[in-house]
Amino acid sequence: MTCRGAPGKVLAMPKSKPAPQARALAEALRVARKAARLAATEVADKLAWSQSTISRIETGLRAASAEEVSALLAVYQVTGERREALLALARDSGPWWFADLAVQRETLAQYGKEATKIVAFGTTLVPEPLRTPAYARATNSSVAVLGQKRLAAYLDEAVLRRQVGGPRVMTNQLQHLIELAERPTVELRVIPFAAGAYPGGDYVLLEFGPARPLVYLKHRGTGLFLHRRCDVAPYVQSTVDAVALDPARSVRLIESVVEARPQRGELLRQ
Repeated sequence: MTCRGAPGKVLAMPKSKPAPQARALAEALRVARKAARLAATEVADKLAWSQSTISRIETGLRAASAEEVSALLAVYQVTGERREALLALARDSGPWWFADLAVQRETLAQYGKEATKIVAFGTTLVPEPLRTPAYARATNSSVAVLGQKRLAAYLDEAVLRRQVGGPRVMTNQLQHLIELAERPTVELRVIPFAAGAYPGGDYVLLEFGPARPLVYLKHRGTGLFLHRRCDVAPYVQSTVDAVALDPARSVRLIESVVEARPQRGELLRQ
């Protein structure tokens, strides 16, 4: 499948990663096998399948049918609501995937480990990969471990000025952003109020080198993965670069916001 952009042009993108539903199901089946204390070879023998079939299903490289998932769950003795949830996941082959936020967070974490670059946009809150533990607690979220992974982050100026978790938490978060911006693997850019309106939204774009990228949109209580070419292309071709400050000016703006906030002595008294 290809997606058309401008008239006469066809947008070509590399081969895709496994669909998010397949990745989530693959991880759940792997965990179920481990919980049953069975080796992949044992499962293959019980079902008269090849070991490579089990491996490909557990890595998401091969989509498992509902019938195959049912057979695996019988071997793993998974019953009740958990069985029904995994069978529903096997039947969900649509282009978009809405699911329980906890399940999607696990899938997002797996993709994050494999991504060669993460592009995070924050128009209301600091993106998760940039959050301090205190800021994360205040937003009921988690802290992502960046390591040496490449990260490009775009923050609306409102994110810098919106107080989250109290004065001390917010000041420490802003100082953390300044420190992160010093890393050679991090590109931090702020979209100032003066830029006016622009195509925004909070989302994460994950790039995988030769494989096609994915987009994750977080909503209240759930999230949405986009993986089709047509759906991902507008995020890959984002025009935000044209209105965002360059990294140096972005840091200076963050520093000016910190300087305008209460001094440390005042924070300690609050």
